[in-house]
Amino acid sequence: MSVAPSSRRLSTKLQSLKPGSPQEQPCEVCEKLLKLLQAPVETRGDAMNHVLIRNWKQVVESQCPHHPKFLASILKLDLTPSAADEITLRVLAFTGWDHLEVHADIKSAGKSRQFRSGQIYLFRKDPKSRQDGSARLVNPLWIDHSLLKQWKEKCLSSHGETCSSTQAQSSNNDDARPTWLIDVWRKCLVRPSQHDRYIALSYVWGGAPTLMARMDNIAQLLKPSAFSQGRTSVPIPKTIRDAMSCVERLGERYLWVDSLCIVQDDPVHKEAEINKMVSIYSNAFITITASDGIDADSGLPGLGGLTEPRSAIQVVHTLRPGIQIVECLVEPKSTKWRTRGWTYQEELFSRRQIFFEGGWVRWVCQSDKWAEVGEKHGAQVDGQVGSVSSMNAALSSPIPDPYVWWNMIGSYNMRDLTYPEDALSGFAGILNSFGRSFFGGFISGLPAAMFYIAILWHTRDPLTRRRAKGSGGNVCLPSWSWIGWKGTLMSTVMHPSLDFVKVRASREGARYFDRVTPLVQWHWKESLKTPGIPIGNTWYEYRQKYAVETQQSPCPSGWTRHSVDTETHPGRLTFPPPELDDSPKFFYKHNSEPESEFWYPVPIPDPSQIPKSHVAAPFISCRTKRAFLRGSEAITPRYIRGTTVISLRDKTSAWIGAMRLQEKSPDNGRSLVGQEIELVEVALGRVPNDARQRLQHHQVLDEWDHEERPKDNNMYEYYYVLWVEWIDGAAYRKALGRVERRLWEAQKRQDIDLILG
Repeated sequence: MSVAPSSRRLSTKLQSLKPGSPQEQPCEVCEKLLKLLQAPVETRGDAMNHVLIRNWKQVVESQCPHHPKFLASILKLDLTPSAADEITLRVLAFTGWDHLEVHADIKSAGKSRQFRSGQIYLFRKDPKSRQDGSARLVNPLWIDHSLLKQWKEKCLSSHGETCSSTQAQSSNNDDARPTWLIDVWRKCLVRPSQHDRYIALSYVWGGAPTLMARMDNIAQLLKPSAFSQGRTSVPIPKTIRDAMSCVERLGERYLWVDSLCIVQDDPVHKEAEINKMVSIYSNAFITITASDGIDADSGLPGLGGLTEPRSAIQVVHTLRPGIQIVECLVEPKSTKWRTRGWTYQEELFSRRQIFFEGGWVRWVCQSDKWAEVGEKHGAQVDGQVGSVSSMNAALSSPIPDPYVWWNMIGSYNMRDLTYPEDALSGFAGILNSFGRSFFGGFISGLPAAMFYIAILWHTRDPLTRRRAKGSGGNVCLPSWSWIGWKGTLMSTVMHPSLDFVKVRASREGARYFDRVTPLVQWHWKESLKTPGIPIGNTWYEYRQKYAVETQQSPCPSGWTRHSVDTETHPGRLTFPPPELDDSPKFFYKHNSEPESEFWYPVPIPDPSQIPKSHVAAPFISCRTKRAFLRGSEAITPRYIRGTTVISLRDKTSAWIGAMRLQEKSPDNGRSLVGQEIELVEVALGRVPNDARQRLQHHQVLDEWDHEERPKDNNMYEYYYVLWVEWIDGAAYRKALGRVERRLWEAQKRQDIDLILG
C-alpha cells in the first residue's frame, strides 16, 4: 500500500500489476466484493448489498491469498487471529454512489474500537469503458480545469426541470430574491434584475478580518472595481475571493455572499434578508460550499491558476491480481462547516451544490451525485438524502407535517452558533417556508395552532442553556422554547399532533397513543408589562368539531367527508384515531392529496393572506394552578441515554409523578431528593394502560414501569407540569414532568398568573 504523490506514479504502478492465474479457484468473499463494486447504483442501498463478516478468523485463515490482505490493508489493521478477541467486518454500499466503505468493530480486553476505510472504488482500466470500474485517478494538487463547468452543463442538459426549482422556492419575484449581488466581472455590488441567475456561497464566517457591507460604505461598494485587490480598506477573506474566481471559471457572473450582500448595520434590511434566506439559497443557480473551511480565510484550494493547491489523497490497493481498488481518503462529517447553525438551511435548500470537502470537489443536485474519482453509473436515482425529499414533500403540500418540521429542529438544534442569540434567526427561513402550511405561523419557533402540544417538548440528552454573547437589546432566548436550549430533542414530542392522520403515503402518523388536551389559554408578550396577545388552540378546535362532535359541521374549503366504510387501503398502515376508545364513523380528504386520508381536517392558511410567519416573543403568560412537590429517587429507564428521570412525591412521600431532567445531573439527581419543586400545570394527557401491548414497543412513558404508578383504570391520565423557578417577576422553565391526575388534584393547588420568560 502506498500513497501516490501524482497520477503519473499511480498509473505506472497499476500498469505493472499482472493478471491472476487461470487455475486459481474463485473465492466467495472476493466475488461478493467485486459484485458490490460493479452493482448498479440504484440497488446499492438494498439490504442484501453488503458483506457482513462476523467469523473473522475464517477470513484471516482463508485459503484465499487476496481478500485477507486487502481488508487488512484497507483498514490499516492487524487481522491475525491473535489481534483481538472479536472482529466484526462490514463492507457497506450506498445508494447513488459507486464507492464502498469497509468498517471494523474490534473488541479486545473488554474495550471496543471502530475503524473505517476511505471511499473504495473499482479502478477503470480503459477510460472509454464503464464495464471494468468507475474510478479514475486524479491530480492530487489541482482540480480538472474544465470539470466544474462540465458538471454544470451536464446537469442543465440532462436533468430538465428536476434541478431547476425546489419546493422551498416561494416564487420568482423580488421578495424572494437578494437585494444585492456581487458582479464578479465589474467587481462591485449591483442590484439584480428578476432574471439574473446567481451563485451563492456557503462557508464558515469569522476568524479573519472581513470587509462587510455597511450603511457608510454601501455607496462605495456599488462603484466598479470596488472589490479589486488592494482597493478595500479591510481585506476580503480568501474564501470569498476564491468563490469570485470560481464563479468566473463556471462561466457565470453573479455571486451572493452574506457579509457583502446584506447591509450588516441596517436592522430592517438585515432582518428582511435573513427571513428570506431559504429563498435566496433555493433560488441560487448553484451553491458553492466551502465545507473544508475552518474560517473565512481558508479558501477554495485546488483551482489551478486561481487558488492555492489542495491535498487529495488516493491510495491504490489490489483485491486480486489484475483487479485494482482506488481508495479516496475523505472525512466530510468532521468538518466545522457541518457543525454551524447557519449552514444547516443553506445545505438543505440549495438545489445544486459544488462541495469543496476533504480535499476533493463533488457535485450534488436534485438528481445526481458526481465525484472527481468516479461518477455514478446505472439508472438515474434521487440524489438527495431521505430527509431532504421528505422536507420537499412536506413543503409542497398545504397540509402541515409536524413530524418533518420537528425533525429539522432536532438536526439544527445540535449545531453551534457564534452568537447563541442567533438561534431563531438561523432557523427563520425554514419557519417562513413552513408558514405556508402551518396556520397562524410560529411563536418563538413553536407553531401557534398547536402551541399547547409544542410547548411540551422534552430532551433526549442533557441540554445547555443558550446565553446571549452580544450587546444587542432584542435578545429572544426563552426558556419555554427549544431556541433557549442547545442539544438533542425527542422526535416523538409531536406525535400527539399527528392524530389527524389516517393514511398518508411516506408520512408519519400518531404511532404512539398519548393524547393531549389544552388546559390553559396562552398569550405571547413582547415584554413583562405589555398586554398579552392570545394564542388560539385552533388545531384542537378543529379536532373537537370534526372528529369528536356528532353534529356534522360543513367541511372547511378543500376538504370532503367520507364514511369509513367507503374506502380502504389494503397493505397500507392505518394510524389510530384521535379518540382511542371510540371508532370514528367518518374520515376526511383534501383535494391537494387525493391518496391521503385524515381523521379530521386541520387548519390551513389562506395562501393569499399569509402574514409574517413567525414572531419573536420572549414571554408567554396564562392563568393556571401550581403546587409544590419534592424530588425523589432516580427511575431512569434503560432506553434513556444521558438524562435522568426522577420521581415526584408529596410531603407524605406518596408517589405523584415523574420528571425528566433537562440539564445534566452530575449526581444522577441525588441532590434533588427532598428538594421542594414548584410545578405549574399546562396540559392534560392520557395513554391507554394497555399501550405497550398495542405498540409492541418497550418505550411508552418514562414512569410506565414504576411500581407505584396507578394502573387501576383503562386509561392512565395525567397533567403535564413544568418545573419553574422565578427570577425578577418571571418564571423560567427547568424541566417537564407528568403527575397522575387524581393524585395531583388532591394536592393543595393555588391559582396563579404565570409569566414564562
